[in-house]
Amino acid sequence: MIGSKKLLSKPCAGIAVAAAGLLFAAAPVQALEPQLCAQHSKLVAQLGEKYGETVSASGFDGAGNFVEVFSSKNGTWTIAISVPGGMTCVIAAGEDWQEEKAPRLGAEVAS
Repeated sequence: MIGSKKLLSKPCAGIAVAAAGLLFAAAPVQALEPQLCAQHSKLVAQLGEKYGETVSASGFDGAGNFVEVFSSKNGTWTIAISVPGGMTCVIAAGEDWQEEKAPRLGAEVAS
């Protein structure tokens, strides 16, 4: 699916491959292919327009990079990483995203 997401053609493979290596050390080889990079606003707009994806989770990694998970109601998903002062790069994408429901705290019955 990564190759089929033709967002913008400006590669930032060095950052994306390094990030993919750090974040997904045990990931399949496909996740280490050169990735797509763009200005954050352009990438977000294209994911929304082409795939109906919106941010479903986000946070900062240990190096201060901003990591976002985009997903759609159709099950497509994209993980992107934004380097401070730099581009936002797609590091993984796929299909069949499934939202996990968090267990309620205190829901266990004491015996």
